[in-house]
Amino acid sequence: MCIRDSSCSGEEFEVTHGSMLGLNKDYYIALGLKYKGFYEFPFKKFYWAMSGSYTFEPLPLQSGQNKKEVNDRDSLFLGEPEKVLIEVKGSEVAEEQGETEPPAEPKAEENKDESPETPAVPEATEEPKAEPKNFTELDRLSYVVMAIENDTHVVPQGAFKLIPKHELRRSLAFKGLNREDLGKLKKYYHFRNVQSGDKKELLETTQSVFRENIFDPIADDEPKGAWSLQVNSSETLGIVKSLLWPGYVAYSVSGTKLFGGAYFGDGLKNKDLAFML
Repeated sequence: MCIRDSSCSGEEFEVTHGSMLGLNKDYYIALGLKYKGFYEFPFKKFYWAMSGSYTFEPLPLQSGQNKKEVNDRDSLFLGEPEKVLIEVKGSEVAEEQGETEPPAEPKAEENKDESPETPAVPEATEEPKAEPKNFTELDRLSYVVMAIENDTHVVPQGAFKLIPKHELRRSLAFKGLNREDLGKLKKYYHFRNVQSGDKKELLETTQSVFRENIFDPIADDEPKGAWSLQVNSSETLGIVKSLLWPGYVAYSVSGTKLFGGAYFGDGLKNKDLAFML
């Protein structure tokens, strides 16, 4: 695997973070995590590649202006990252303006009396506005990946800890969930910045250091029943599946440090889940 990003040094990579199935080609997703220097939660950076190629590039960030259009779109991905999904008319105007030459700067007049003691005051200039940009399938991919990451990415209780500097680290004391806890949904948590009020209050205190339950539990997710939890017959493996994002699966092996998760799906959210439960 090759990653084209000079800023990814020091990142811990989850290479098999998942894939997005497309009609023509598939997208592969990798996740980089930076723990040191980030308060309370590591920095997440996503990378993408196409099927048939293992060269990963940074996934573009989104401003949120096309969030509604992405949520309303129920079509499958094509596997064509440059395909325009939403054309912005303003981009044509911006291109025309970019082709015109900028006005020439006025020349200083000769023999003009200027006081050497009076400094020249620069004229106020307006901040450049962001150029309108067409919304492509790659932009949609970025939106969907972020949404899936926020709603899923499950870790077992105790796998991470908060050190006195309020930076997150993997817990060396974590030995895995015991057999009794494998089948308890409240023992699995979202690996993300906390969103519930009580967890935010906890992080503001010194009591959060080295605690096992600093994240939001998936058992509190709405609608109730959005998660499926199964334990194998030998009671050594717990498997968590998302019904909101079909294709996401997390696992935890009892008595070991082994746990993980990945998404392999079509990128479509189950919007009717609340009516199916």
